[in-house]
Amino acid sequence: MAAIIKTEFQKIKRYHILLIGLIGMACSPLLQYLSQLVMNEELRNPHFNFAALIDNTIWGNTQIFMPVLFTLTAGYLINREYTDDTLKNILTVPVSWRRFLCGKLVSMGILAVLFGIYSLIVTALISALAHLPDIRFAVFLRALPQMTALSVCVYIVVLPLIAFCSRKPGLFMSGSVVSFLAGYCVLFFKEGLLRNIYPFSAALTVIGFDTADYAGTSETGSMPLALLSLGTTLLISAILILTGRTPETAQKKKPSKKSGASYRPAQRARRAAGKF
Repeated sequence: MAAIIKTEFQKIKRYHILLIGLIGMACSPLLQYLSQLVMNEELRNPHFNFAALIDNTIWGNTQIFMPVLFTLTAGYLINREYTDDTLKNILTVPVSWRRFLCGKLVSMGILAVLFGIYSLIVTALISALAHLPDIRFAVFLRALPQMTALSVCVYIVVLPLIAFCSRKPGLFMSGSVVSFLAGYCVLFFKEGLLRNIYPFSAALTVIGFDTADYAGTSETGSMPLALLSLGTTLLISAILILTGRTPETAQKKKPSKKSGASYRPAQRARRAAGKF
């Protein structure tokens, strides 16, 4: 497993999807700050400081950026094995499809955490450049475990989608659209049981984020129900991975006798000359 993870990170460094992920995660705090500049005076937060920008970034990451970028990046890494036609060679090492997929998913989980930390660093840089008040290292340290936990929770939420889309080449693009819609729907679950068990709302509950100012919730989420929701999501992911079959493109095909692929060169020459 460690060898697979190491190999995956060596591959990631060569892919443009990494740059897309870095740009996307930087867009979250940047757009949150710019929204304050273009907002009407009566709607603008008069106490907008470093901590407020972090909260806005957490909300933006949960609703849009993390779900889409995690699904897109993970799907792309898996899909490259289809497009590059490398599955046939990799799975003869021997490495089973399930083990190979788990290695990729664990690698993406580590990358998801790094994306979250990177997003927080960009938030701090934007706050410093914009001269926002209350820029303290203590605020950064307090937000660091929260952003890290958010990355893990959101990755768990989109993991079933990634595992399902890994079964066919090119399916990850549709998965990215679904993850965007699912993240956006967090706005519509404001209270009651659905608010507690909806996976994206559950992720915010687990990290202790107050959604009252963002989704208009009137009550605090239930931690047991939130953990149950994420645990169920993780279980669904495990089932999808364990029940997944080796892709047909990775299965060896027997050479056809009609094409002469199973004959030696001399035999093929005689067949071509009409001699048997």
